[in-house]
Amino acid sequence: TLPVVAHRAFAPCRVFVRKQDRPANPLNRPSTFCILVSNCKDRHREHSPRSLQASNARLHLGNLSAADNAILLPGESPVWRDLVRTIHTVAGCRLPVLVHGESGSGKEGVARAVHAWGSRTRGPFVAVNCAALSETLLEAELFGAVRGAYTGCERDRPGLLRQADGGTLLLDEVGEMSPALQGKLLRFLDDGTVRPVGGAREVTCDVRIVAATHRDLHRSTGTGRFRADLWWRLAVVRIEVPPLRQRLMDLPLIVERLAPCLEMECGRGPLRLTKEAWARLSEHCWPGNIRELRGVLARALLDAAALPLDENSIRLDPAVGSHRVDVKGLEERMIRGALESAAGHIGRTATRIGWSRQKLYRRMSALGIRTAQSRRRDFESTTSSVSSTFQ
Repeated sequence: TLPVVAHRAFAPCRVFVRKQDRPANPLNRPSTFCILVSNCKDRHREHSPRSLQASNARLHLGNLSAADNAILLPGESPVWRDLVRTIHTVAGCRLPVLVHGESGSGKEGVARAVHAWGSRTRGPFVAVNCAALSETLLEAELFGAVRGAYTGCERDRPGLLRQADGGTLLLDEVGEMSPALQGKLLRFLDDGTVRPVGGAREVTCDVRIVAATHRDLHRSTGTGRFRADLWWRLAVVRIEVPPLRQRLMDLPLIVERLAPCLEMECGRGPLRLTKEAWARLSEHCWPGNIRELRGVLARALLDAAALPLDENSIRLDPAVGSHRVDVKGLEERMIRGALESAAGHIGRTATRIGWSRQKLYRRMSALGIRTAQSRRRDFESTTSSVSSTFQ
């Protein structure tokens, strides 16, 4: 026999095989399980608690499917950790979820995570963009239609709500839905029944609704653009997706996740950046969020004469309108967030941001950020200068 034991507790995944040409005597021969435990202990010694904690976010995403991993981008910033905690909190309930965030910030990825981390993970995940279809087509797409209900409908259509039975339906850009369709959606949320266009009977569906939008729907209720009763029905559970400019310290992890796909699409690689290129990326406010970052990296990868990418390869569009933000304020929030994640340790904070310790000290001094370690360094510097004066 050839017993095989697969071990996935630590990456990379290893398979331990022990060949047995005769039955093993458990009294005088180590079993395959003992060999596995021994190898596990050896592997464990290679990982310090600190390194395991640093990689916890990436290991956590291993519970998702490949599609989810490609969309829900990793991070270690405080706002990202808060987002993950919120998703875990709401994933197990049955209530509708309203996901709000700027365009390109990853709202669909959050919706997929809500589905994958909840009890409906074995059910279907169906998504529809409410802004991409006219009112008539969207109604038939969502609720279904019977044959002959409208011109061109030559067969019965079940509709996305019935297709998502037992799973989750994402209504992307729900703020673009017409008031009439909002009324039908409200009825479904109240009683869980669907009546196809042109149909005479209602069908019951068990679907969790996740609605996503970049608009302020609460404000839209005041103008009549969005129904107030639907707002109160959807807004029981809300998830705010932070824009990229609030999680700049996550840039290295995000770029690392995007790199394989970009290399395959552009036919070049590996995607690597110099320190100057990283600094240029971290100084931008990213009004287009992840979508803009992906485009900037793809353009740089295609146009660069040589790799790794330098600062001249990174071409950024200037921010316009409301996206002109306080760069110093963003930098201060980034540094404070990194300090919090690193428990105030200057060396680990500099590593997370991608700076040297000297540059981090300079920027902290310029922004008036003080920690116990930086105050001790300032005191030692002052003491040294005073001592040299009296010598």
